[in-house]
Amino acid sequence: MAKVLTSLRLDDRLVRRSQEVLGAKNRTQTIEMSLEAVVETEKRRKLIKRYSGKAKPGDFEHS
Repeated sequence: MAKVLTSLRLDDRLVRRSQEVLGAKNRTQTIEMSLEAVVETEKRRKLIKRYSGKAKPGDFEHS
């Protein structure tokens, strides 16, 4: 995975709060974890949209 040095202007209070919530060790890990969460959320949203309303009664009786 390529890493690029980037300069950003971020709300320090928001980064610190996010770091605490995520349990990240530093700012870089905080941002990376946040970006991964956004990507995963979008994957789940698309999956839910794709299969929403497709189940029929009895589909999950043997789960």
